[in-house]
Amino acid sequence: MAIAKCLCGLFEVSVDGHFGNVRYCHCKQCRRKTGTAFTANAKINKSQFSLIGPNELVTEFEHKPGLYNAFCSKCGSPLYARSDIDPNDIRVRLGGFEGKIDVAITGHVWVCSKASWYIIGDTVPQFEERYE
Repeated sequence: MAIAKCLCGLFEVSVDGHFGNVRYCHCKQCRRKTGTAFTANAKINKSQFSLIGPNELVTEFEHKPGLYNAFCSKCGSPLYARSDIDPNDIRVRLGGFEGKIDVAITGHVWVCSKASWYIIGDTVPQFEERYE
């Protein structure tokens, strides 16, 4: 089981089992919500996901119709992302997980809108838009 915590410690996110499709997302929305060049996120089944903390302090922001980003309303740390189109899956941000997690990055997505100042310097496949 992998555990992540928000910055203030109010929430604990746990993932039981294998992390699914792991990718670096370079889209504008991911860059804006993190303040970095990309996000590292994994697609997991909702049944693998647990969130411990006060539900009333989870804030979900609908950044596009049917696409939600959830974060701790106290410290702003990302908790998960979900979509109405894919209700059985959740995307978790990998940056908050502590210790060693068994993942392999499968691709850079939305490189068509990556930060102009960031140069991708690895051999991971690149995709102009998304892939599953």
